[in-house]
Amino acid sequence: MFIIKIFSVFLVLLIGIIVKKRGLISSTTIKEMSVLITKVFYPSLIFSSFLKNFSANDLIKNYILPIGTFLIMFSGYIYGIIFTKLISFENEKEKNTFHFQCTINNYSFLPLPIILFLYGEKEIPKLIFSTFGSEISVWTIGVLSLTGNKLEKKVIKNLLSIPMISIMVSILFIFLKKFIGIDNKFLLETGNSILNIINLLGNATIPLALFIAGAKMGEVNFVNLFDFKYLFLSFLRLILIPITSILLFNIFLIPYEIKKILIVVAIMPSAIASIVLSEAFDSDSKFAAETVFLTHIFSLITIPLFLYIIK
Repeated sequence: MFIIKIFSVFLVLLIGIIVKKRGLISSTTIKEMSVLITKVFYPSLIFSSFLKNFSANDLIKNYILPIGTFLIMFSGYIYGIIFTKLISFENEKEKNTFHFQCTINNYSFLPLPIILFLYGEKEIPKLIFSTFGSEISVWTIGVLSLTGNKLEKKVIKNLLSIPMISIMVSILFIFLKKFIGIDNKFLLETGNSILNIINLLGNATIPLALFIAGAKMGEVNFVNLFDFKYLFLSFLRLILIPITSILLFNIFLIPYEIKKILIVVAIMPSAIASIVLSEAFDSDSKFAAETVFLTHIFSLITIPLFLYIIK
């Protein structure tokens, strides 16, 4: 069933590819939409999702979940540091994008149907909460890898990006809701109306991101898909990093009820959002598009294999 869900992702990507191939969207529009997704729609999704799904007690009680996803991303970040020194790249942008693809994977959209199929709807809030650590990873070590791991003024500014600010503001609001009781009907209704508007913007994130990612794929020629860099990145992303993450979960004695969610996240392919982010941060979006495509194809084999072995 989850394989069908993966194909549904490819269908949305395919629409973007067709639109680009037919010349219905320009490269300039792809660039501008990537920036809009990063600075408007994605932050709205973060803010509305966190406020709708999390309470202060959730943040305190299930702290291991976001720590676990950060551990997954940090493992990839370390592997990226090691192997970007050992592999030859065409330029610095390709090297940085390779590092980002090692660091960040498809941590929310693809795991949702898999966890729903394997463990039921009751486990979905755990996945949603785990994305808290993933989002922090994207806008800290993810941005660092995408910008060359140089703590220059521009990089520090990127770390304090709108999505990262959205995460921090979300945390603040969640705890304010706990410690400051608001019973004024007008204020409550106004707040809910604003949240509904933000939620509406956030709901556009996934289809827009998939569409723009597909449009970017429509620009590239996939003749390099079986180049060593592409195959080795697929090995890192789909085999070595998941195995390392699972070993770390066992070393840190993470409870099974939490570990089973984290394992599903760990075995996911490269993040589709990497295409949009590479475009927005002026990195190698062509390399991102090609590796996203390849790792998702290979994941049709590796995901069922991992789930069969660790069940």
